[in-house]
Amino acid sequence: MTNLSIIIPTYNRHKDLKMTLKSILLHQKEFNEVIVVDQSESDITKDMIQRLDNKKIKYIHSDIPSITIARNIGVKNVSNESKFICFLDDDVDIGKNYFEEILNVFEIPSAMGVAAFDNSPCNESILSSLIRRMFFLRHRRNGKMTSPYGNNYPMLKHFRREIDIYGERCLLPDVDSIVVQWFPGVNMCYRKEVFKKQSFDENLLGYTVAEDIDFTYRLSQRYPNSLFITPLAEFVHRGSMISRTPTKKMAYISQVDHFYFFFKNMNNTFGERCKFIWSLVGICIFKALTFNGDFFNSLSYCLHNLDKIKQGKLREFKI
Repeated sequence: MTNLSIIIPTYNRHKDLKMTLKSILLHQKEFNEVIVVDQSESDITKDMIQRLDNKKIKYIHSDIPSITIARNIGVKNVSNESKFICFLDDDVDIGKNYFEEILNVFEIPSAMGVAAFDNSPCNESILSSLIRRMFFLRHRRNGKMTSPYGNNYPMLKHFRREIDIYGERCLLPDVDSIVVQWFPGVNMCYRKEVFKKQSFDENLLGYTVAEDIDFTYRLSQRYPNSLFITPLAEFVHRGSMISRTPTKKMAYISQVDHFYFFFKNMNNTFGERCKFIWSLVGICIFKALTFNGDFFNSLSYCLHNLDKIKQGKLREFKI
């Protein structure tokens, strides 16, 4: 048995959660416990877990629907024996080698966080990628943060590396992992000691798009070269559409959370401020081409409520 705890926040997704738990429980020797933090509006999820009747599953209910609060509650309830904490969304499937490969990367002394590679389809064209790179916006590249809107995610080809041998570029075999500055919250594992110095930001209340970016980027700044993504751990994100936030509200959440992230994490230098403004110019061009009024309304709200956002008052908009 490894010294690993799993935390799964869930909200009104008992069917998805059941599939995820069945996937995880195939590998019970690999972990100590699964802590389900349920924020659902009924007892359906609780009843489902009781029917599974597995002693490794710990059920906790939270009255406040918020992924940051749920994750922090989970951390507080991790057993003392655990040395690693793995966060999984309630709509994922893991393969037989998931935990083994994640823990293998932790053999690297500097590793504080590890995630499996999410090979979701990428339909981005070469032209779109070039334009996004020009405006420091998110695209498939190298796992670095180029701006508050530029949380770039790698592609499989980035797990190969080139070196100079006698003046020629030679391609090495696939590498086990690469260093990144952030990874998505859909699957992520940390040394337990990480939570002695930081937690998930509960200002990012309810549904949020930035809690994972904020947590991992802060960690990468505290411990440089400490976050790794590995393509060897088998993992699938099913991407459930249940309990998704409406599009109009999502536009406001996304804009407010990115502004907050900027003021909190990337507003230290003149260059960072220029990148933020330049990124907004690029997004405005993209959104104007698609006649996206929700984006411009949410941008107007942010520009008129900068002080509130800086103070962490992120859910006071009314739409």
